[in-house]
Amino acid sequence: MPGLRKAAAKLPHRLSSQDAAFVYGESYHGPLHVGCITYFDGRIDLDEFVAHMEARMHLLPRYRQRLAFVPLNLAHATWENDPEFNVRNHVHWHSLPPGTEEQQFLKAAMKVFAPMLDRGRPLWEMHLFRGVDGDRTAIVWKMHHCLVDGVSGMELLSASLDLRPDCPPAYLAKPFRPARLPGPAKSLMLGILDIVQHRLEEARRAAEFAEKPFAAAERLARTAYIAGRMVQMLWRPIVAAPWNARLVNAGRSLNYLKLSFNHLRAVRNALGGTVNDAVLAILSEAGARYLAYHRFDTRGAPLRIGCPVSVRRQGERGALGNRVSMMFVECSSAPMAAEERLASVIRETTGLKNTGEAAAFEVLVEAGDWIPPALLGLGSILTTGAVDAAVRLGQALPGISRMFALPPLGINFIATNVPGAQIPMYLAGRRMTSMIGCVPLAANIGYSVAIVTYNQEVVFGLMAEPTLMPDLDRMRAYAAEVFEELMSAAKTSAGADHGCRSKTIG
Repeated sequence: MPGLRKAAAKLPHRLSSQDAAFVYGESYHGPLHVGCITYFDGRIDLDEFVAHMEARMHLLPRYRQRLAFVPLNLAHATWENDPEFNVRNHVHWHSLPPGTEEQQFLKAAMKVFAPMLDRGRPLWEMHLFRGVDGDRTAIVWKMHHCLVDGVSGMELLSASLDLRPDCPPAYLAKPFRPARLPGPAKSLMLGILDIVQHRLEEARRAAEFAEKPFAAAERLARTAYIAGRMVQMLWRPIVAAPWNARLVNAGRSLNYLKLSFNHLRAVRNALGGTVNDAVLAILSEAGARYLAYHRFDTRGAPLRIGCPVSVRRQGERGALGNRVSMMFVECSSAPMAAEERLASVIRETTGLKNTGEAAAFEVLVEAGDWIPPALLGLGSILTTGAVDAAVRLGQALPGISRMFALPPLGINFIATNVPGAQIPMYLAGRRMTSMIGCVPLAANIGYSVAIVTYNQEVVFGLMAEPTLMPDLDRMRAYAAEVFEELMSAAKTSAGADHGCRSKTIG
């Protein structure tokens, strides 16, 4: 047993079931990479950018690794150093025509963000755009979701940047001389060894449970209860919103709303709840007003928002991969006053926190470890192939896709909140002025939002599939409108409180 553990310790890093799900669940029309757009003052040249990234590769070892798949998907893929790694294969340069406005740039940015990443290389890309709205530089960052979640992705981004403009050159590590990639036979052997180790660990746990039958029965009953509760919740009808009506195609559009973090704190302080409650109030009310504008019959069904929740523990800080659970927030699909909307969101999130829904969902995610990788891989091939075929059929025969609207699959959209640095950061001496988060769209989730905080600003990155939501600017306008109403209500509340205090003191 000790010898087997020693051998297992030398195994290359293997994808977790949660990480692997983003590989298995990816399709041509629903690629599963995340990223952001960052803006910088001044001009950054390509060679300068390449040199900056090359000097930091020893801080970003996963950027030099690619996936090595196991024959027959007997085990999940491993991360292996890429012997053909070259930074220039991942950094691309684009020059915008003079007079390019920001909305035109965002369209160009989505053309490079939308396509799948090449699985034959490390799963990341950076696209450098010069001439954005003057002499600014913008960078589009793409990282596969199997590599990072929101928290680890922000840590990876931070390691690529500097805390001040005059930082000394990064320490150059030893030359990168990776070994050859493991061949199919070695990958299969290591996969079998990993499976044996996993089964022995399961047997050890089963033996421990056998010694404590009541604890084992309680754990099993709790898992079954949680699974049943989740199925009931996801089975409840929700709004069949227009952005959920069909499977997404490969096109993407992006708009954003930039707010002051201090203003959102003022809303929280005056009206209660958390900053995240205010964010969800803005997004849910914007969605309700969007549906009302399009005279969409909601039939009284709620909007359900999937909110990823980080479950990283203290010792997991700095680790890559995914450590995420999910909280499902249900909101009324009928428009209402912004202050009333916030109050309803606070009631909903407070109830969810009290029931421990995010922790419950984490138990189900961990249960995915019991599903054999080969079964997951086969299921993904069949499912993603069917999805892509259905999208192509709908593009060839648009009338068919309009005739058969899909029911929403559990949620209407995802809203992920990613905290970033609250001080300015720099690249090659240029100050990063803003950051917009980009989230994946897949299946029939044709609209989602990444909320990113940076340098005391909160930016809502609204991503949509343009045939399902051709007027993304309208959703953005409603979000801005709701925020202004919340600010007005906060000022009124603060003024009333001040008047009451003054009267009491007098």
